[in-house]
Amino acid sequence: MLFITAHGFGQKTEIKGVILDQQTNNPIPFATIAVFNKATIIDGTSTAENGTFELEIKKEYTSIAISFIGYQTTTVQKAKITFPFIVKLVPTTNDLDEITITAERTTSQLKIDRRIINLGSDIQNAGTSALEAFDQIAEVQVDLGTGNLNLRGSANVRLLINGKPSSLNATEILEQLPSSSINRIELITTPSAKYQADGISGIINIILNKNRSNGMNLHVNSSLGTKRYSYGFEGNYNFSKLNFRINASQAGRRMNSEQNISRRYEDNSLESIYTPHDYNGLIRKINSGVDFFISDKDELSFQIDYTDDYHSFYNNSSFFDLTNRDDYQYLRRSAHEHETTIFNTNYRKEFSNENHYLEFDFNLNTSINQYPASDVENNTFLFDEILNEDFKLSALSFDYSHPIFEKSTIEAGISWNKSILESAQQRTFSNQTLSSNRFEYDEQLLGMYTLVKTNIGKLNLQTGLRYEYFSSLSNATSGENNLKLTFKNLFPSIHLSYAFNKNNSINLGYNKRISRPNFHYLNLLQLGNPYFRFIGNPNIEPQYSDNIESSYQYKKGSFNMGLGLFYRHLKNVIQRLNSIEGNVQTISFENFGTNDVFGVELNSQMKITPFWNTSLGVNYYHTIVTNNDRLTWNTLYASNIQLKNTFNLGKKAGIDITYRHTPKKQDPFFYILPRHRIDIAARAKFLKNRLITNIRVVDVLDNNLMKRFTVAPDFSQDETWRFQTQTFGVLWSIKYVLTKNDEQKRRRKKRTYIHENDIN
Repeated sequence: MLFITAHGFGQKTEIKGVILDQQTNNPIPFATIAVFNKATIIDGTSTAENGTFELEIKKEYTSIAISFIGYQTTTVQKAKITFPFIVKLVPTTNDLDEITITAERTTSQLKIDRRIINLGSDIQNAGTSALEAFDQIAEVQVDLGTGNLNLRGSANVRLLINGKPSSLNATEILEQLPSSSINRIELITTPSAKYQADGISGIINIILNKNRSNGMNLHVNSSLGTKRYSYGFEGNYNFSKLNFRINASQAGRRMNSEQNISRRYEDNSLESIYTPHDYNGLIRKINSGVDFFISDKDELSFQIDYTDDYHSFYNNSSFFDLTNRDDYQYLRRSAHEHETTIFNTNYRKEFSNENHYLEFDFNLNTSINQYPASDVENNTFLFDEILNEDFKLSALSFDYSHPIFEKSTIEAGISWNKSILESAQQRTFSNQTLSSNRFEYDEQLLGMYTLVKTNIGKLNLQTGLRYEYFSSLSNATSGENNLKLTFKNLFPSIHLSYAFNKNNSINLGYNKRISRPNFHYLNLLQLGNPYFRFIGNPNIEPQYSDNIESSYQYKKGSFNMGLGLFYRHLKNVIQRLNSIEGNVQTISFENFGTNDVFGVELNSQMKITPFWNTSLGVNYYHTIVTNNDRLTWNTLYASNIQLKNTFNLGKKAGIDITYRHTPKKQDPFFYILPRHRIDIAARAKFLKNRLITNIRVVDVLDNNLMKRFTVAPDFSQDETWRFQTQTFGVLWSIKYVLTKNDEQKRRRKKRTYIHENDIN
C-alpha cells in the first residue's frame, strides 16, 4: 500500500498509488494513469509490473482517470482522492479479451540480472536468420562469414533455446532459426544460481514465439534475396481449454566467398593459397504443440520440433608461390547433414499467492549428424572420409517458488542433465586401405540451487547458491583419451538493484562460473579441412571465472540510456593455440595463465521527432594475460560501435539505416583490421496491415572485408576474407495474415515466466 502526499510548492503535487483487480486483488501492470484538467489531458504515466505508479503533477488538475483494456475506466475527482490511494478496476466481463501488442522496433530492457532484447518487428530482421538478427544487436558480436558468436568479447558463451541447451553448436543453431520465430533475447551476463554454471561470459537465451491467440489464426510468410529464399506458415487454433499450434518453413541459400592467404614459415619458406568457398544449404523445419489449460492455476504443454538441415561446401584451392614444390590444386567436396528432433513437456501449478508455483519440465533432444568429404589433388583422388556424430541430450528439472514474507520469496530447484555422444570416423584411401576410429562420450550433471529474493524499500536483493556434480566418461578406439572425470563445485551469486527514483536505477552483481572439459576439448575425431584441423586434449582441466558487474539505467521522457561496467578474473585459462603441421594449421587447447578482463558498454535510445528514432551502442573489452609466455600478444582488446536510425513514414511505411564500425581487434595470435558497413532496409504495409513487405540491402558500400594478420610460433600469415553475407545483397520478404480472430481472449496464464528450464 502506497500513500498520497502533496507538497506545498505552488501547484506541484506528488501522487503515489497502486492499481488492483477488484475481483482478485492482483496488481495490474501497465495500466494507464491520465491526469485531466476538466476535459484536457495534462499529464500521465503507467503502472509498473507490481501495479504501482508515481507521478509528479506540476499543473492544476481536476481528476485522474485509470484505464486498462478489459476493465471499466475509473475516474477519481481531485476532491475525492483519499489516503491511502488505492484504485480497484472492475473487469468489463468475466471472460476478458487478450491484448495483442506488436512492437515496431527493437527495444532493450534492463533487469536485475539480465538485459532483455525485444526484437519486435525490426525492419533489418525481416526474412533473415537468427544469426543475422544477432548481428543487429550491439551487445552481441557476430561474424556473419565464419559464424563466430561472442558475448562481451568472448566466445565462451552458453546458448540456450527457451532455456534449454541444444546438441548443435551455436552457429548451426542460429543459421537454422528464422528471426521471425524469436520473441526476445535474454543476455544474462551475470547469471544467478538458478542457471547452470557453464559459460564464462554468460548466457544467451533465445525465447521463441508461442502462438496462443484465441480462435483460428494463420500467417504465411516468404522472402527472396540474393541467392536465397524462404517460405512458411505459422498458426494456432485455441479453444477455452485447449490450444493447438504449428509452424513450418523451408529456406534455401547459396553463398560465394573468397579467402586469400599469404604464409611465411619460420624457415622463411613461402606459400600462398586462394580458396573460393561455394556454399549451398537447405533447411526444413516443422514444430507443433498443444497446451491444456486444466484450470486457471494449472497448465500442461507438449511440443515437438523437427529440423532437417543440409549444406554442402565446394572448395577448389590454388596453392602457388611455393618455396619447396610446384603449384597445385586441392579440391575438397564436403557436406553437413543434421536431423534434429526435440520433445518437451512442461507442467506448471500456480497457487493463490503471487510468486507461488511448482513447475516440472522434461526435454529430450536427439541429433543425427553426418559429415562426408572427398579430397582430390591435381585431379588425383586422395581419400573419402565420413564422420558420424549422434547426440542425445536429456534434461529434467523441478522448480518451486514460495513467498516467505510480504516482500520476500524463496526459490529452489533440482535438475539433471545427461549428454551422450557417439562419434565414428572412417577414411578410404586411393589404395583401398581403410582407417576407422570411434569416440564415445557420456556426461551427467546434477544441479541443485536455492535463491532468495527480497525487497527493502527501493532496494531489491537476490542471493543464491548452486551446487553441481559433474561426471564424464570418454572412450576412444585409439586408447589415447579413455578418461573419467568428476568435479564438485559450489557457485554463489548475488544481485542488487536500487531505484533512486523513477528515472535512475543501478544494478550490481557477482557470480562464479566454470568451463569444464567436454567432448569439444577431448574428442580427437573433429572436423577439419586442407587448411586447418582441431586436436583434442584429454588433459584439459576446468577453467574458473569470478565475475563482477555494475550497470546504470537512466530514463526520462523519450530518452533511455544504459551504462555497464564489468570485471572478470579467469584462472587456469583454457587457451586456444595455433601451430603448423606440414602446411595445415592446427588448433589445440591447453590450460595455463590467468586473465583479467575489463569491459564497458553504453546503450542509448532516443525519439528525436515523432517519426525519427535513433539508438547508439558502444562497447570496449580489454584483457590482460599473465603467467603465459606462449602467446604472441598478452594485451587483447575488441570494440564495436553501432548507430541505428529508424524513420516512420506514416503508419504504413518505414526506413531503417544502420551503421556499424568495428575497430581493430587484438587476439593472442592475430589481429583484425578495422572495418565498417552500412545496411538499409524499408517496409510498407497494405490491406489493413495484413500484407507486410520489406526490402533490405546489406553493406551498401560493399567494402566490409575481413583482413587478419596472424603471428604464431611456427608461421605468420596475411589473410583476406570476402564474405557474400557481408557484401552487397538484396532481401525482399513478405508476410500475409490469412486468418485472424479479432475477439481475442485474455490468456489464463497471467504472465510469462522465463528461466533456464521453461519458456512459459
